[in-house]
Amino acid sequence: MTYMLEWFQLPNSFENTAWLSQIQQGMAIKYAVEHWRRTMPRGMGTLYWQLNDCWPVASWSSLDSLGKWKGLHYMAKHFFAPTLLSAVEDLDAQTITLHVTHDVPDSREGIVSWQIITANKGDVVQAGKMDCQFQGPASLEVGTIDLADALAKHDVRNLLVRMWLEVSDEMVSTNLVHLSRPKHVMLADPELKCSISKSGDTAVITINAARPAMWAWLEFDGSAHGLSDNFFHLFPGDEKVVTFKTDLSAAELNDQLKISSLWDTFSTR
Repeated sequence: MTYMLEWFQLPNSFENTAWLSQIQQGMAIKYAVEHWRRTMPRGMGTLYWQLNDCWPVASWSSLDSLGKWKGLHYMAKHFFAPTLLSAVEDLDAQTITLHVTHDVPDSREGIVSWQIITANKGDVVQAGKMDCQFQGPASLEVGTIDLADALAKHDVRNLLVRMWLEVSDEMVSTNLVHLSRPKHVMLADPELKCSISKSGDTAVITINAARPAMWAWLEFDGSAHGLSDNFFHLFPGDEKVVTFKTDLSAAELNDQLKISSLWDTFSTR
């Protein structure tokens, strides 16, 4: 709880304390793994402790004793991806440096896009693109974002920087930089909405947000297992599609589905 309250607002329930602990763990290990991956070739691999549990217990594993995924495991799917876009913020210099870590032994060309947006509404303050070429296995700095104008006009607590890497028109990596600790970010109710459909035994969930949602997660009857993605960031104008296998009908899923985000862990509505 000491560490949690250094970074996040006091959770509003026991249930959200448990969920927030998963977000906190995932954020901490993501931050470390991204750093270590950027140090290639000084460091050429990273493992985190621990993967799984052999019996039911509250622990720091990313898989529970039944093999169910916790928040960290969903996040690891992204920060351990073969091609990773990551960033290092320097508020003293008012810059963010962008890095691509590529573990595959080939050469590729891509486009890195970025937006500085307001945290409370999702309005775009500044945006840009940069071409990049990278050959792996290696990690390289691909460009710098100047934050000076945005910081001169906006409260640092109300700024988020989102970025994504496309290769051959395919989105291969996304990331987000918050310029203040999450407990200070000026989030508002994201008004998350979703629709559910079925294709055979696969459920397709489409989620939208009216305002930025940090670490949005889906759960069914208290479980967040078996989803194609979870604990993701969502922004106005975007759609997030999550799939998973189930025998339940779309109507049954709709009755059981609960969608939350960081805002819900501290909001009193």
